[in-house]
Amino acid sequence: MTRTIALLIGLVCVAGVLGQDDSQSPAKRYGISLDAREFPQDTPKKTLESALKAISDRRVDYLLAHLADPQFVDERVRKNHAGKFDEFVKESASKLSNEPESIKQLHRFLKEGEWEEGAASASARLKDVKERVFLRKVKDRWYLENRLNAEKTEE
Repeated sequence: MTRTIALLIGLVCVAGVLGQDDSQSPAKRYGISLDAREFPQDTPKKTLESALKAISDRRVDYLLAHLADPQFVDERVRKNHAGKFDEFVKESASKLSNEPESIKQLHRFLKEGEWEEGAASASARLKDVKERVFLRKVKDRWYLENRLNAEKTEE
């Protein structure tokens, strides 16, 4: 279960901006337009809520394009999927559909989590769960962040 949660958080912590300037509006990434009204990212909690909404709405493409860590997504698309974003979306959607307990746990992070927020980073923790949800701020938007690799090297 721990690895499953870590894997899901890693998947959810993927997305970003391929050489685009966030000051341009509306931003488009991997052909998907930013929808800040439907999926707000102005606080860490709203970003996690938007990620869960994207999962619920089966908008894994939007999740990866705009809500998750841009550097992580770009690297995964480049290294693991030969630059094919659609293949990464299919892989992620398949993993998400097979992990309903992990998604339930993300809902718990949102509702019951103890939040720590700084100027450019934030995290949520649950008292009974080792994993945490991490977010980082880039300009005026928060993104889910993948810290799985960093945590593995610390252990």
